[in-house]
Amino acid sequence: MRKTVLNITFLLTGAFAFAQVPPTPQQVVNDSVFNDSVFFDNQMTEVVLIGYGTRKAGAITGSVVQIKAADIVRTPAQSAIQAIQGKAAGVNIVTNDEPGGQPTIRIRGLGTLTGARDPLYVIDGVESGGINGLNPSDIATIDILKDASSLAIYGQKGQNGVVLITTKKGKVGQVKVTYDSYYGQKFIQRKVDLADSYRYAYYNNTALGSSDYFNFNQPYNTDWLDEITRTGEVMSNSVSLSGASENANYYFGASNYKEKGILNGTAFERTNVIMKNEFKMLDSKLKITPFVNLSLTNNTPKPLSAFTNAYKQSPIMPVKYANGRWAIPVVNDQGFNDITGQRYNNVANPVAQLYYYNQQERNTALTGSINSELQITDWLKVNSNFGATANWARGYTFTPNSDIYLSQNPGLDVDNFNTYTNTLQQRRSSNYRWNWDNYLTFNKTIADDHTITVVAGMNRSTFNISEFLNGTRNNVPVQSNYWNLDLSSANGVIAPGTTVQNSSSTPIVSVAYFARGEYDYKGKYLFSGSIRREGVSAFAPGHRTATFPSVSAGWVITSEDFMKEISFINTLKLRGGYGEVGNGYTGNSQNSIIFGSGYNYAFGSGQVINPGSNIPYQIDPNLTWGVMKEIDLGLDFSVLDQRLTGTFDYYSRKNDNIVLPIAVPSVLSPQTVPLNAGAVTNKGVELSLKWSDNIGTDFNYWVSGNISHNKNELSAVYNPLFSDYVGGSLGNGQTTKQVLVGQPLGTFYVYDVTGFNSDGGFTYSDKRVAAGSYLPTVTYGFNVGVSYKGIDLSVDGYGVGGNKLYNGKKAQRFGGENVENAVLENFWLPGNPNAHNPKPSNDVPRASTYFIEKGDYLRINNITLGYTLPKLFEKLDKVRIYATAVNPFLFTKFSGYSPELVGNNGGDPLGTAGIELDAYPTNKTFLFGLNIGF
Repeated sequence: MRKTVLNITFLLTGAFAFAQVPPTPQQVVNDSVFNDSVFFDNQMTEVVLIGYGTRKAGAITGSVVQIKAADIVRTPAQSAIQAIQGKAAGVNIVTNDEPGGQPTIRIRGLGTLTGARDPLYVIDGVESGGINGLNPSDIATIDILKDASSLAIYGQKGQNGVVLITTKKGKVGQVKVTYDSYYGQKFIQRKVDLADSYRYAYYNNTALGSSDYFNFNQPYNTDWLDEITRTGEVMSNSVSLSGASENANYYFGASNYKEKGILNGTAFERTNVIMKNEFKMLDSKLKITPFVNLSLTNNTPKPLSAFTNAYKQSPIMPVKYANGRWAIPVVNDQGFNDITGQRYNNVANPVAQLYYYNQQERNTALTGSINSELQITDWLKVNSNFGATANWARGYTFTPNSDIYLSQNPGLDVDNFNTYTNTLQQRRSSNYRWNWDNYLTFNKTIADDHTITVVAGMNRSTFNISEFLNGTRNNVPVQSNYWNLDLSSANGVIAPGTTVQNSSSTPIVSVAYFARGEYDYKGKYLFSGSIRREGVSAFAPGHRTATFPSVSAGWVITSEDFMKEISFINTLKLRGGYGEVGNGYTGNSQNSIIFGSGYNYAFGSGQVINPGSNIPYQIDPNLTWGVMKEIDLGLDFSVLDQRLTGTFDYYSRKNDNIVLPIAVPSVLSPQTVPLNAGAVTNKGVELSLKWSDNIGTDFNYWVSGNISHNKNELSAVYNPLFSDYVGGSLGNGQTTKQVLVGQPLGTFYVYDVTGFNSDGGFTYSDKRVAAGSYLPTVTYGFNVGVSYKGIDLSVDGYGVGGNKLYNGKKAQRFGGENVENAVLENFWLPGNPNAHNPKPSNDVPRASTYFIEKGDYLRINNITLGYTLPKLFEKLDKVRIYATAVNPFLFTKFSGYSPELVGNNGGDPLGTAGIELDAYPTNKTFLFGLNIGF
């Protein structure tokens, strides 16, 4: 029986070993401080995940950041990534306050243009594309591998960095029960000052050359932002049960997170259940660790274009007319908004827009792994880890076509409507990925001075296993519990307008063999080298496999005899590394074939178009690996009895042979073809400092900060057919971005405003000019905290600099929209020829430097004041109450709602990233919380 168990677990399971050590008093202080901990005295027992193993922090030779549980939960957020913004040098996180939204993370800049921009997440050995399904309270540590020498062992999946997540586990002792809860309210952090009815009439009358087109004495002065927003709410409750004995430990957690968004109708809810156990057998030589995390989410999204429409819609228009019908932008002969008259803009009524938008999304995500570790001898062990993630999503969109028609035509009735009363769309999708890792670890110290560690193994992973089903039907019952597609036919005739579309993607398979060797001489001279031979199915045969090496070394100077007399320096370590990592992204859909394309029921004819498959674009059979090459040099130190610690890094990274879309002659392909055609470089420096100390036994304090500088550049294009790759569309015929050699990705490429013409309009440069990128060149964060007896106070901040933003909502004009008060305060007139703004106009504005603004900002991420009550009775470990202000202050010169603009398509540099258009405003949240431990 024992042999059978051993065989099964050896084949299917594996584990990352994470050392658990009692904290020192100084570590208790450090646990509440940002910890860029790649540098510690060698005798400290801090342990860092490095991929397929662990290492003492003092022996790390690459660039690794560890963030602990106390830092993760200090900023309450539905995503742990959003909570760690500003806590790691070189890690730029753009938050997303939309309920259920995912933040965007970029580690040491942006290396690709067309895709594969996100890091690899590994949750207790399970490879994943994100951690939004994980409750932040269940996370013990987040280790971020930043440089190529550290992340190379993960291969092409980790080319944009690797984020290693370790969830909590039970500790030896009595059973522990914890309960964490908070409730808060959310508000828009900043508003834009828009013209009232009088100023609106003044501006547009001037633009029209009329003094009475709009009456100055309007009966309405609608604040559209107030009409579409409300006070949001957030509530979280988490409970966990944990413990351990000599041969087993366990952790079980359950949580519920609810959020009511500031945009009317938006809501998000997530329920999590997590279980992690560890069992020791065979005299503790065999460890088996099952891990499961189940996440159930319900999301009610609303169109973010409502914010843009609220910005642009006229204040002279009411929400509804006196007869109860929705108002539209129509002006009568007296210059008032009325049911009938002449339309004066094409902006939707944002309140009606939200009212009639009915969408629900539900998602079930299951992440799990089975890990085993067999200690064969004192110096040799074998690990096996199988992990998988599955996502099942379903949703619907119900569109009341007749009601929307009446809302746009308040002077008509339903008899004038002659098409489908309503439309129901239902969606189903599934997505899977799995990985299986098997590796041996040799670790032995020879003659007390030479420690050798060798890891060798293989990795098999399959991802992009997905299927999507979408069905549409018209004229369904109004009651939602009767909604269905009802694809049955009567007399061979399908209901008019019924369609079904089904598609599946081609799975991508990666197989790799890897090895890493580490050498440590007396904790003084450190060396590490790895090699990974990897193959990926996305490429054509003959181009699928490649080999990628890495090497790094460290010198702990304070271990030398000549440093023993310098007592104020505790640790001083030099390190450096070089690594190469493959990029297996091929552009578009990774050579996918689209199955089921065009599978439709014809409109009422009974005819069925047979399903088929197609390749929608040509693929270069020579398409092959891109390669990221990086040099990293670092210095780690601690001085003054480790009260001041710091780390400095310089890196130079080149993403070579990246995929670019090339416009080949149309006879070869009607669309652009992805080719290996360019190179992107990122060069930068990172500095982290921390001071922590105590005064007496009761008063502790700490100050920490980090700052990073990164220069991003498209350094080369190898194909002469690459040209005029533009993006950043505003939807009014104007584009704002173009890919340019020698410039950062996402560079704004617009006309430069040179002055005014005789009519008060702008004059422009003859050609477009590069006007900056939305990518920041500087990011920084800081934390200040004190604790006195049971009272604790901490302040976190984050900021960026050197980037530009485009005020898209201000630029997306067709005529008759509202304007900002700042535009009215100083515009061109014959007597004011040196004004900042042009003469009022209803022309579509040209994309120009006029709409580009500085994107620099400094935000206070959170201010937390807590009090831990004295121990009330023996079995009660802790009762702490706290109040937190999340994002209470924002300092920026940007005139929009938010300087954090991730845009669409996950931060696509040629999408709307950096353009404020249909963007969710930054929120500020005030909440109260409770932590109880038994």
